[in-house]
Amino acid sequence: MRIALVAGLVLMLGGASLLAYRWYLRPTTLTVAVGSLDGEANKLISAIAGKLTESKATVRLRLVQTTGPLESAAAFASGKVDLAVVRGDVGDLSQAQTVIVLAHAVALIIAPPGTSISDVTELKRATLGVIGFEANQKLIKVLSDEYDLARAGVTFKPLLPSDARRALEAKEVRAILVVMPLTEKYLSLLRGVLPHTARTGPLMIAIESAGAIAERERAYESFDVPKGTLRGSPPIPPDDLTTLRTSFYLVAQKKLGNDLIGDLTQSINGEMRFSWRR
Repeated sequence: MRIALVAGLVLMLGGASLLAYRWYLRPTTLTVAVGSLDGEANKLISAIAGKLTESKATVRLRLVQTTGPLESAAAFASGKVDLAVVRGDVGDLSQAQTVIVLAHAVALIIAPPGTSISDVTELKRATLGVIGFEANQKLIKVLSDEYDLARAGVTFKPLLPSDARRALEAKEVRAILVVMPLTEKYLSLLRGVLPHTARTGPLMIAIESAGAIAERERAYESFDVPKGTLRGSPPIPPDDLTTLRTSFYLVAQKKLGNDLIGDLTQSINGEMRFSWRR
């Protein structure tokens, strides 16, 4: 009986230890808010989540679909999700800790052929069409404050990507503002909606005060768009063009703790090579 009792206790302790060990190794699942106009952000995070599952990482991801960075940032700020894909200049990110930079997005102000404007200071009594109007509210305010665009009579109009070409050709807007990664996919889409003539293409307008803005606003940095980014003959832009750049991040709630966030960052870096990053 003693032997049986001892054996039973050993088995019970062994079983309890095994259960405790398995519980300790059980992966932590985190919710992540993600959404974008074209669905690319969703595809990227889905790929990351799949890789983490395949590799049996200690941290897993469960996607919460949103309409875009603005809704993702709102869900994150309200504490409804553990992680979110956000743009650095959108929403309240005071409780955010960066896990990884996913992509850089560049502010482009583009006018149709024949326009003589070269800098934002020359935009007077003009209507500027904004693709992604709600997400670009901070950028609109930053530009308005820096260049006193209200006094200059500049107004901003929400614009869908599919309406950009018509609005420019109908002169409903003087130029368009869009924030996007400078990857071939996005540049090709942009070239497709911009009007052009046989002799000339659209004009890119510089934000020459980008450096001063970046010093005040941490969400932005000064960036030079390389000569010929939009191709064309002559090249568009004809020289490197100064503008603003922000970034897309995967961020985590600070309350998750450095150890868990560090594990997630290490797992992602170990499994993924991001095609979206520049």
